[in-house]
Amino acid sequence: MKTLLEVQFEGWTATPRMPFILSGNAICMATPTYSLLLGMIGCCLGRPVDPEEVRLGFRYTFDDTAEDVETRQRLINDNGRIIPHGKGTDAHRREFHVNPRLIVWIDRLDWEEYFRYPIGAPTLGRSQDLLKIKQVQKVEVEAIAEAKISGCLLPFGGQLNSAGQLVQLAEAYRENIVGSGRTSTVSRIFLAIPWQDQREEELAHPVAFPHLFRTPSQQVFYLHDWQL
Repeated sequence: MKTLLEVQFEGWTATPRMPFILSGNAICMATPTYSLLLGMIGCCLGRPVDPEEVRLGFRYTFDDTAEDVETRQRLINDNGRIIPHGKGTDAHRREFHVNPRLIVWIDRLDWEEYFRYPIGAPTLGRSQDLLKIKQVQKVEVEAIAEAKISGCLLPFGGQLNSAGQLVQLAEAYRENIVGSGRTSTVSRIFLAIPWQDQREEELAHPVAFPHLFRTPSQQVFYLHDWQL
């Protein structure tokens, strides 16, 4: 048995962006990325969080996918100065998830108070994708060899027998000096497995994978193993 901190979030909207899509409609991944979750945890702590500090797992569900139209401000580089583009603004379609629910499990029991009294307001995607922290508790989890799992992000390998969305991601980012941007860590291919309701999950094929765990409430998740 292993003791982890379980934090339950919920919100009205979420925007886990699909990476590397720079034109056309902005679309969502089926799940958040690990770098996005590290940023969300860091928001609660009030500081950047490096991947060496924490191991985490999650389960992500939502009610539906919808689209909104937003105004996008176009800019231009004018001899080193960033100024508004002469053609003005344009309309931009953006996909988002409706009524997201996120459960995060981490191995840092000493961070419990930061989730009960977060320093920043956690979001899942954009600044308007606010999340409410619904519950924080310590749970005893047991390791299992295989499980029917969904709403998660697994490192892709030949032994992985499951359907999902393949995507190449920077596993995490490190903050540089303020104002100088971020540096990505290892780039890996992941399989984003969309959430399934209970009936769909019962019909799914069991996945045999390292670092799978089950909670007393029968929630199953993968505790991520960073490749740093």
